[in-house]
Amino acid sequence: MTKKQVLEILVLIESVYPHCILKDETIQQWFQFCSEMDYEKVLNKLKEHIRKSPYPPTIADIAVLHFEENDFPEALQGWMKKGCDRIKCERNNAMRPMPDWLLEYSTRKFI
Repeated sequence: MTKKQVLEILVLIESVYPHCILKDETIQQWFQFCSEMDYEKVLNKLKEHIRKSPYPPTIADIAVLHFEENDFPEALQGWMKKGCDRIKCERNNAMRPMPDWLLEYSTRKFI
């Protein structure tokens, strides 16, 4: 996002929230943090914030950060499926009747 676009965002915030007056230090921090963000996405989040909140947004409220894509969610889904399968298998094994030779040594109580 360019400085001009950041200023447009800040002018919009000040016009919608008239009690919000930004200091020079605050504007400099917005320049610094918003330089890596996408203008259109930030503007959309700001519009959404304006519809929902009577208070001016913080940077965190409207920030749109870029994250690297990774396959962690797919790996996590695989781990969860393996865990569910293991639990089902253990439950099925627990429900199987014990062999007669093992019954006298078992801690399971049978009626």
